[in-house]
Amino acid sequence: MRMDIETYNKIYESLESVDDVKKLSRQFSQPIGTLHSILNQKTVTKVKRNFSRVKSKSPRHLKQWRKGKSIIEIAKKNDIPATLMVSMLLKEMGIPKKGFIRNIDEQPDGRLKREVIAAMDSDFFFSPKAHELHAEKGEMGESILAEWLGEHEITYRSENDLRAEGFSKTPDFLLDSEIVIDGIDIFWIESKALFGDEKEHEYYIKKQFREYEENYGTGMIVYWYGYIDTLSYNGNLIKDYRFFDKDRDTIEELLNFKTYW
Repeated sequence: MRMDIETYNKIYESLESVDDVKKLSRQFSQPIGTLHSILNQKTVTKVKRNFSRVKSKSPRHLKQWRKGKSIIEIAKKNDIPATLMVSMLLKEMGIPKKGFIRNIDEQPDGRLKREVIAAMDSDFFFSPKAHELHAEKGEMGESILAEWLGEHEITYRSENDLRAEGFSKTPDFLLDSEIVIDGIDIFWIESKALFGDEKEHEYYIKKQFREYEENYGTGMIVYWYGYIDTLSYNGNLIKDYRFFDKDRDTIEELLNFKTYW
Protein backbone atom coordinates (compact mmCIF):
# COMPACT_ATOMS: atom_id res chain seq x y z
CA MET A 1 0.00 0.00 0.00
CA ARG A 2 0.99 3.64 -0.28
CA MET A 3 3.04 4.54 2.77
CA ASP A 4 3.68 8.02 4.15
CA ILE A 5 7.30 8.98 4.60
CA GLU A 6 7.02 9.24 8.39
CA THR A 7 5.83 5.64 8.72
CA TYR A 8 8.47 4.48 6.27
CA ASN A 9 11.25 6.19 8.23
CA LYS A 10 10.06 4.62 11.50
CA ILE A 11 10.04 1.15 9.92
CA TYR A 12 13.40 1.69 8.22
CA GLU A 13 15.08 2.84 11.42
CA SER A 14 13.59 -0.01 13.48
CA LEU A 15 14.50 -2.84 11.10
CA GLU A 16 17.89 -4.30 11.97
CA SER A 17 17.50 -8.01 11.19
CA VAL A 18 14.94 -10.61 10.10
CA ASP A 19 14.15 -11.08 13.80
CA ASP A 20 12.40 -7.68 13.68
CA VAL A 21 10.18 -8.46 10.68
CA LYS A 22 7.21 -10.20 12.34
CA LYS A 23 7.03 -7.79 15.28
CA LEU A 24 7.14 -4.69 13.07
CA SER A 25 4.71 -6.25 10.61
CA ARG A 26 2.16 -6.46 13.42
CA GLN A 27 3.06 -3.06 14.86
CA PHE A 28 2.64 -1.19 11.57
CA SER A 29 -0.03 -3.47 10.03
CA GLN A 30 2.14 -4.18 7.00
CA PRO A 31 2.62 -7.47 5.12
CA ILE A 32 5.64 -9.59 6.04
CA GLY A 33 6.93 -9.20 2.47
CA THR A 34 6.86 -5.40 2.70
CA LEU A 35 8.99 -5.40 5.84
CA HIS A 36 11.46 -7.87 4.39
CA SER A 37 11.75 -5.86 1.16
CA ILE A 38 12.57 -2.71 3.14
CA LEU A 39 15.11 -4.65 5.23
CA ASN A 40 16.67 -6.01 2.05
CA GLN A 41 17.01 -2.48 0.65
CA LYS A 42 18.53 -1.26 3.91
CA THR A 43 21.03 -4.14 3.86
CA VAL A 44 22.03 -3.44 0.25
CA THR A 45 22.54 0.26 1.04
CA LYS A 46 24.74 -0.64 4.01
CA VAL A 47 26.77 -3.08 1.89
CA LYS A 48 27.37 -0.45 -0.80
CA ARG A 49 28.62 1.93 1.87
CA ASN A 50 30.90 -0.55 3.66
CA PHE A 51 32.02 -3.07 1.05
CA SER A 52 35.23 -1.41 -0.17
CA ARG A 53 36.43 -0.73 3.36
CA VAL A 54 35.74 -4.29 4.52
CA LYS A 55 37.23 -5.82 1.37
CA SER A 56 40.46 -3.84 1.81
CA LYS A 57 40.99 -5.75 5.07
CA SER A 58 40.72 -9.20 3.42
CA PRO A 59 44.25 -10.26 4.47
CA ARG A 60 43.34 -9.52 8.10
CA HIS A 61 40.06 -11.44 7.77
CA LEU A 62 41.92 -14.47 6.41
CA LYS A 63 44.43 -14.26 9.24
CA GLN A 64 41.59 -14.25 11.78
CA TRP A 65 39.95 -17.23 10.09
CA ARG A 66 43.21 -19.19 10.15
CA LYS A 67 43.47 -18.45 13.87
CA GLY A 68 40.10 -20.11 14.43
CA LYS A 69 37.42 -17.44 14.03
CA SER A 70 34.47 -18.61 11.95
CA ILE A 71 33.38 -16.94 8.72
CA ILE A 72 30.06 -15.98 10.33
CA GLU A 73 31.84 -14.38 13.30
CA ILE A 74 34.12 -12.36 11.01
CA ALA A 75 31.14 -11.28 8.89
CA LYS A 76 29.15 -10.16 11.94
CA LYS A 77 32.09 -8.22 13.35
CA ASN A 78 32.40 -6.34 10.06
CA ASP A 79 28.63 -5.90 9.65
CA ILE A 80 28.51 -7.52 6.23
CA PRO A 81 26.46 -10.47 4.88
CA ALA A 82 28.27 -13.77 5.38
CA THR A 83 28.15 -14.75 1.68
CA LEU A 84 30.16 -11.64 0.80
CA MET A 85 32.71 -12.52 3.47
CA VAL A 86 32.96 -15.98 1.88
CA SER A 87 33.76 -14.29 -1.45
CA MET A 88 36.47 -12.13 0.11
CA LEU A 89 38.13 -15.03 1.92
CA LEU A 90 38.07 -17.39 -1.06
CA LYS A 91 39.55 -14.68 -3.27
CA GLU A 92 42.26 -14.02 -0.70
CA MET A 93 43.00 -17.77 -0.69
CA GLY A 94 43.19 -17.78 -4.48
CA ILE A 95 40.18 -20.10 -4.77
CA PRO A 96 37.62 -19.36 -7.53
CA LYS A 97 34.27 -18.96 -5.76
CA LYS A 98 32.01 -20.32 -8.52
CA GLY A 99 33.97 -23.54 -8.85
CA PHE A 100 34.18 -23.97 -5.09
CA ILE A 101 30.42 -23.56 -4.60
CA ARG A 102 29.53 -25.71 -7.61
CA ASN A 103 31.71 -28.58 -6.35
CA ILE A 104 31.40 -27.89 -2.64
CA ASP A 105 30.83 -31.55 -1.69
CA GLU A 106 34.17 -32.47 -3.25
CA GLN A 107 36.22 -29.85 -1.41
CA PRO A 108 39.05 -31.42 0.63
CA ASP A 109 39.17 -28.76 3.37
CA GLY A 110 36.44 -29.95 5.73
CA ARG A 111 36.42 -26.88 7.94
CA LEU A 112 36.24 -24.45 5.02
CA LYS A 113 33.48 -26.46 3.37
CA ARG A 114 31.38 -26.60 6.55
CA GLU A 115 31.81 -22.90 7.27
CA VAL A 116 31.00 -21.80 3.73
CA ILE A 117 27.78 -23.86 3.83
CA ALA A 118 26.89 -22.41 7.26
CA ALA A 119 27.69 -18.86 6.13
CA MET A 120 25.47 -19.08 3.06
CA ASP A 121 22.70 -20.69 5.07
CA SER A 122 22.77 -17.75 7.50
CA ASP A 123 22.57 -15.11 4.74
CA PHE A 124 19.04 -14.07 3.74
CA PHE A 125 20.16 -11.42 1.26
CA PHE A 126 23.19 -12.40 -0.84
CA SER A 127 23.30 -16.21 -0.71
CA PRO A 128 22.38 -18.37 -3.74
CA LYS A 129 19.24 -19.50 -1.90
CA ALA A 130 18.21 -15.90 -1.24
CA HIS A 131 18.67 -15.02 -4.92
CA GLU A 132 16.58 -18.04 -5.92
CA LEU A 133 13.75 -17.01 -3.59
CA HIS A 134 13.83 -13.41 -4.84
CA ALA A 135 13.60 -14.70 -8.42
CA GLU A 136 10.67 -16.93 -7.45
CA LYS A 137 8.94 -13.96 -5.85
CA GLY A 138 9.42 -11.94 -9.04
CA GLU A 139 7.92 -14.74 -11.12
CA MET A 140 4.89 -14.86 -8.81
CA GLY A 141 4.23 -11.15 -9.37
CA GLU A 142 4.49 -11.53 -13.15
CA SER A 143 2.21 -14.58 -13.04
CA ILE A 144 -0.50 -12.64 -11.19
CA LEU A 145 -0.27 -9.86 -13.77
CA ALA A 146 -0.44 -12.31 -16.68
CA GLU A 147 -3.56 -13.89 -15.12
CA TRP A 148 -5.16 -10.48 -14.64
CA LEU A 149 -4.48 -9.51 -18.25
CA GLY A 150 -5.91 -12.81 -19.44
CA GLU A 151 -9.08 -12.40 -17.36
CA HIS A 152 -9.62 -8.98 -18.90
CA GLU A 153 -8.85 -10.29 -22.41
CA ILE A 154 -5.97 -7.86 -22.77
CA THR A 155 -3.42 -9.19 -25.25
CA TYR A 156 0.26 -8.44 -24.93
CA ARG A 157 3.79 -9.45 -25.76
CA SER A 158 5.87 -10.65 -22.84
CA GLU A 159 9.48 -9.75 -22.13
CA ASN A 160 10.55 -13.08 -23.65
CA ASP A 161 8.48 -12.43 -26.79
CA LEU A 162 10.08 -9.01 -27.23
CA ARG A 163 13.61 -10.30 -26.69
CA ALA A 164 12.99 -12.96 -29.33
CA GLU A 165 12.07 -10.11 -31.69
CA GLY A 166 15.42 -8.43 -30.99
CA PHE A 167 14.42 -5.81 -28.42
CA SER A 168 17.03 -5.20 -25.71
CA LYS A 169 15.29 -3.24 -22.93
CA THR A 170 11.75 -4.48 -22.58
CA PRO A 171 8.91 -4.17 -20.04
CA ASP A 172 7.38 -7.31 -18.58
CA PHE A 173 4.23 -6.74 -20.63
CA LEU A 174 3.88 -4.62 -23.78
CA LEU A 175 0.17 -4.32 -24.55
CA ASP A 176 -1.00 -4.87 -28.13
CA SER A 177 -3.45 -1.99 -27.65
CA GLU A 178 -3.39 0.63 -24.93
CA ILE A 179 -5.86 0.45 -22.05
CA VAL A 180 -7.06 3.31 -19.87
CA ILE A 181 -6.67 3.13 -16.08
CA ASP A 182 -7.48 6.13 -13.88
CA GLY A 183 -7.68 8.27 -17.01
CA ILE A 184 -4.15 7.36 -18.12
CA ASP A 185 -3.30 5.53 -21.36
CA ILE A 186 -1.32 2.42 -20.45
CA PHE A 187 0.89 0.89 -23.14
CA TRP A 188 3.11 -1.28 -20.94
CA ILE A 189 3.21 -2.79 -17.44
CA GLU A 190 6.26 -3.52 -15.31
CA SER A 191 6.10 -5.83 -12.28
CA LYS A 192 8.38 -5.20 -9.30
CA ALA A 193 8.16 -7.67 -6.40
CA LEU A 194 9.61 -5.16 -3.95
CA PHE A 195 8.77 -2.02 -1.99
CA GLY A 196 9.12 1.19 -3.96
CA ASP A 197 11.28 3.63 -2.03
CA GLU A 198 12.88 6.75 -3.51
CA LYS A 199 16.26 5.11 -4.23
CA GLU A 200 14.73 2.01 -5.81
CA HIS A 201 12.36 4.12 -7.93
CA GLU A 202 15.09 6.47 -9.14
CA TYR A 203 17.31 3.49 -10.00
CA TYR A 204 14.63 1.91 -12.17
CA ILE A 205 13.71 5.22 -13.81
CA LYS A 206 17.28 5.45 -15.08
CA LYS A 207 17.66 1.74 -15.83
CA GLN A 208 14.25 0.94 -17.34
CA PHE A 209 11.23 3.24 -17.04
CA ARG A 210 12.62 6.23 -18.94
CA GLU A 211 13.45 4.08 -21.95
CA TYR A 212 10.10 2.30 -21.81
CA GLU A 213 8.28 5.63 -21.88
CA GLU A 214 10.41 6.96 -24.74
CA ASN A 215 9.87 3.80 -26.80
CA TYR A 216 6.29 2.86 -25.99
CA GLY A 217 4.48 5.71 -24.19
CA THR A 218 3.06 5.88 -20.67
CA GLY A 219 2.83 2.72 -18.59
CA MET A 220 1.97 1.23 -15.23
CA ILE A 221 4.54 0.24 -12.61
CA VAL A 222 3.39 -2.29 -10.02
CA TYR A 223 5.29 -2.27 -6.73
CA TRP A 224 3.68 -5.35 -5.22
CA TYR A 225 4.82 -4.59 -1.67
CA GLY A 226 3.70 -0.97 -1.69
CA TYR A 227 5.52 2.31 -2.20
CA ILE A 228 6.19 5.68 -0.61
CA ASP A 229 3.28 8.01 -1.38
CA THR A 230 5.55 10.71 -2.82
CA LEU A 231 6.65 8.56 -5.78
CA SER A 232 5.72 9.69 -9.28
CA TYR A 233 7.14 9.58 -12.78
CA ASN A 234 6.02 11.76 -15.70
CA GLY A 235 2.36 10.83 -15.48
CA ASN A 236 3.01 7.09 -15.52
CA LEU A 237 0.76 5.11 -13.19
CA ILE A 238 2.05 3.48 -9.99
CA LYS A 239 0.02 0.74 -8.30
CA ASP A 240 0.47 -1.97 -5.67
CA TYR A 241 -1.22 -5.26 -4.75
CA ARG A 242 -4.54 -3.62 -3.85
CA PHE A 243 -5.29 -2.89 -7.49
CA PHE A 244 -5.53 -6.65 -8.13
CA ASP A 245 -7.82 -7.51 -5.23
CA LYS A 246 -9.70 -10.19 -7.17
CA ASP A 247 -6.74 -12.61 -7.03
CA ARG A 248 -6.69 -12.45 -3.23
CA ASP A 249 -5.32 -15.92 -2.43
CA THR A 250 -2.40 -15.64 -4.84
CA ILE A 251 -1.66 -12.11 -3.71
CA GLU A 252 -1.73 -13.15 -0.04
CA GLU A 253 0.78 -15.86 -0.90
CA LEU A 254 3.04 -13.26 -2.52
CA LEU A 255 2.68 -10.76 0.33
CA ASN A 256 3.60 -13.41 2.90
CA PHE A 257 6.26 -15.08 0.77
CA LYS A 258 9.32 -15.55 2.99
CA THR A 259 12.77 -14.92 1.61
CA TYR A 260 14.27 -15.98 4.93
CA TRP A 261 14.25 -19.35 6.67
